[in-house]
Amino acid sequence: MKYSHYSTEDFLADESFQAYALGSDPAAAQFWPQWLAQHPAQAADFQEAAALLEQLAGQRLPVSAQLQKDEAAKLRQRIREMAGARSQPVLRSGRRAQRVPYGWVAALLLVVGLLVAGLGLWRRPATATYTHYTAPAGAPRPVVLPDGSRVVLQANAKLTLATTWQPGRAREVWLQGDAYFDVAHTAPTALKAVALAPGNVKFTVHAGPLDIAVLGTQFTVFNHNTRPEVVLNSGQIALTAGRGPQKPLLLKPGELAVYNAATPAAPLSKRPVQAALYSAWTSGQLDFTDTPVPEIIAALQDTYGIQISVHNPGLLRQKLTGSLPGNDLEGMLAALGKSLDVNVHRAGKQVSLD
Repeated sequence: MKYSHYSTEDFLADESFQAYALGSDPAAAQFWPQWLAQHPAQAADFQEAAALLEQLAGQRLPVSAQLQKDEAAKLRQRIREMAGARSQPVLRSGRRAQRVPYGWVAALLLVVGLLVAGLGLWRRPATATYTHYTAPAGAPRPVVLPDGSRVVLQANAKLTLATTWQPGRAREVWLQGDAYFDVAHTAPTALKAVALAPGNVKFTVHAGPLDIAVLGTQFTVFNHNTRPEVVLNSGQIALTAGRGPQKPLLLKPGELAVYNAATPAAPLSKRPVQAALYSAWTSGQLDFTDTPVPEIIAALQDTYGIQISVHNPGLLRQKLTGSLPGNDLEGMLAALGKSLDVNVHRAGKQVSLD
């Protein structure tokens, strides 16, 4: 069922929504407020479901395994009893009484049953703590992660991860904006294929709709628009997008993958690129040797989220050798115009070479 058709019962039964209401998943915490802003008509059901789950999560009583089974049995019996009930039950909170239909209560009791017997959340564990790294507006920011992996955040990017990483557990981060990753390899030496690796040795970047799984790898993620991209410098990447089981897209060094929501049947595609052009911003210097101008333009557009138009087709047949200041967009465009002997005009994200 599409989220836009969700009732309160549907929200209560959705695992991602439960994780949002319980504060146990930063990806869900990012997704659901954005979804609600786009679907204000669902606000009443959304907020009521969230409030109920928050109340349930407030239960902190320690319970034995036998008590969990007993309580689950009671819940099942209560649901059977309510099946023949004709009157509408009333849920009461500290603020107001609320009359709700039977279907809602049945769904709520099912969720309680899951919390008690299935998910072990009757005694809610301490909420995981997360660390956030944010790059300032003017410059990239290097970050060293608990496993020794290195990340360079592009200006205004944000990285979220669990404050404590346990040895032998999966490593996960959540990225908003652009970043370069140099991931430490923790898997056994003989294990080199990311698609065959167990989850506890993988490093996963969640970037918008993309899940980027690696072992020990160098790559760049551009997550500043509706078409996030990934460029692989070395190693392997297993890339998936969206929900449900799917075959991952495998990247080889020198390939760029792009996500396009407009083609849901095949949202991921890839093409060969000069990967060094896409990570040059981390060193502040964009170096190229006998590189076709269209490749330089494509790298600049993907890296900086700009659109470059060329009015002289002859420019696209040229090749350039030299360097550009990779962390100064204005200086870089000026140097590019000088190299091509053209005038550069910029208006926001639009750049023209005349």
